[in-house]
Amino acid sequence: MIKKIVIGASAGGPNTLKKIFDIKEELKIPVVLAMHNLSSQVENFKDFIEDFTKQKVYIINNITSLNAGIYIPEGGKDIIFVNENTISAVDSQDIIAPSINHLFKSCESFVNDDFYFILLGGLGQDGTNGLKVLEKKNANIYIQKRAKFPYMTNAAMRSLKRYNKLDIEGIKNLILKINRG
Repeated sequence: MIKKIVIGASAGGPNTLKKIFDIKEELKIPVVLAMHNLSSQVENFKDFIEDFTKQKVYIINNITSLNAGIYIPEGGKDIIFVNENTISAVDSQDIIAPSINHLFKSCESFVNDDFYFILLGGLGQDGTNGLKVLEKKNANIYIQKRAKFPYMTNAAMRSLKRYNKLDIEGIKNLILKINRG
């Protein structure tokens, strides 16, 4: 079993990700990221993440086994778990892609203590329904405290009973702790 970090982000996400991945050590775990973006911006977003994290970033367009690194879907697609160590990119059924709800819900049947779900700030309510499903499975849920765009995080906190609220530094420390085993 390998530990996995699963992150959903939207508006304000790039700057928040830049801060939380300023960890100065190589990732030894997979990070699966659903970051709302325009289909035409995926390559630029990949380069942006690689530049500031110095981590390997993979753009997923088919079934992929997880290793260390950061995974994002091909433009216009959702990223989902096929099983606990395999992900895939699938055609999005929603207006906004990738869907954070679809990513989170894809873990429902096999979520365990090796998964850490993090919802960062953004507009709308994406992620809330997925976290509600995971809450019933006693998943490790973390929500960004004081997000610049708090709409997604506030919607999730209003809907959930069990979650951890962390500021950016707390999320960064959580990632470091998980990465160090």
